[in-house]
Amino acid sequence: MTIKAYEDSLMQYSDYIAHKQILLVVSPILLVIGTLGNVFSFFILMNNAKKASTYSYLSVLALMDLIVLYIGLFRHWLGLFVLDIEDMNNVLCKIVKFLGYFSSDTSVWLIVAVTIERTIVVMVPLKAPRFCNARNARITIATIITFFFLVNFHFLWSVKLQELSYNDTIISKCQAKPQYSYLVENIWPWVDAGIYSFVPFSVIIILNGFIIQNVISAKKARDILRQHSSFSSTGPKQRSQGEMNKKITFMLLAVSIAFLVTTLPMVIVLIYTSFAEDAGDDYSLTKRMLIETIAEMLMYTNHSINFFLYCATGKKFRNQFKSLICCCSKKNFQRQSTVNFTESYRLCKVNETDMNRIHVQKEDDGVQL
Repeated sequence: MTIKAYEDSLMQYSDYIAHKQILLVVSPILLVIGTLGNVFSFFILMNNAKKASTYSYLSVLALMDLIVLYIGLFRHWLGLFVLDIEDMNNVLCKIVKFLGYFSSDTSVWLIVAVTIERTIVVMVPLKAPRFCNARNARITIATIITFFFLVNFHFLWSVKLQELSYNDTIISKCQAKPQYSYLVENIWPWVDAGIYSFVPFSVIIILNGFIIQNVISAKKARDILRQHSSFSSTGPKQRSQGEMNKKITFMLLAVSIAFLVTTLPMVIVLIYTSFAEDAGDDYSLTKRMLIETIAEMLMYTNHSINFFLYCATGKKFRNQFKSLICCCSKKNFQRQSTVNFTESYRLCKVNETDMNRIHVQKEDDGVQL
């Protein structure tokens, strides 16, 4: 970990040291977990995308979570040792800012979209196939991506690399251009707070309430029906479809509840920093940086743990993950066996050729005698 010249005055505060240590230790753990989990999730969910439209949302969500982790978390961790990527040159400044906002907004609203879809399936199951299908899922995903691409496109011209003076040290920082400073520094934090936190947080809480209430009511209705009926009028295909919908519902409840829990601290921090007065001294600055770092680590946790939620709530997902691992291991074993056989075959051919040469040489020696 490198201590930069402008940080010398801040390193005397324990809160700033704690902030640096959290970035140093927690970031690589979340990066490893999130990378492996999202890659596995993407391949497994893509294989099931034709079976349920929900899996299309979740497979794209895995890709967006990967971008969030590497544009955000990896950049912060790498900045402990070298210069922050977005502060290296003007092009990276614009691209990193844009991708950071675009990927995080898209990720959150994919969760909102899949929660809306699940609400429709639970509340009006007979009309659900009309709205919740693969075609509509693709249209919704494309709309979300396009919308947030356009919403955050202004970062490609509203920010640039600028030189600032801090503690008698000249540093380069990716900041808003003077003519766009009010938009980027005053207006956009509220817009982003609404897009990333406040609105999706509220929507997911309300819809999850409807889903949970409906699931409980449906369970009570089934129990009453089971008590008054000696047989079931539901066919095997309908029961299978109902079981799949129920499992998907519980899986998505786990994802959306995890989102609420891990992003709540960030919502609180955004509200507090918006209304609290800035003290302006280094002690207050380091304390705020520590709180923001803890909230950010929880936020990045949300982009890292979906794979484990899928495994915990979906037996089918666990089985497919095991099959994927076993298939990869089997292929590696077969490839290694083929390589070993080829090498052994080559070695045998070489030995056979050498023996023939020795035999011929002996015969020639005999002739010469």
